[in-house]
Amino acid sequence: MAADRMKPLGFTVDEMRDLLEVTDRLDSGEELTADELATLLERVRGYEQGAAEQVEKLRTQLARAEGFAATLRERLARNQVSAP
Repeated sequence: MAADRMKPLGFTVDEMRDLLEVTDRLDSGEELTADELATLLERVRGYEQGAAEQVEKLRTQLARAEGFAATLRERLARNQVSAP
């Protein structure tokens, strides 16, 4: 999990560090108690939910930007002057 993938979603440096620590612990093969595993997974779940919310916001922004660009293209096309 790279920070360059997390930063555009608005994660802070501290959140990135925390998530990396959690995922490293989950991936370590270390024997975890049921409570430890549940706590770690709950933290990952929180980050996943935050990421999903940010993705939705970015989709909305992208749709607005695409609509604006399309409006500009249409305006240009309507007002093209034929070169002599």
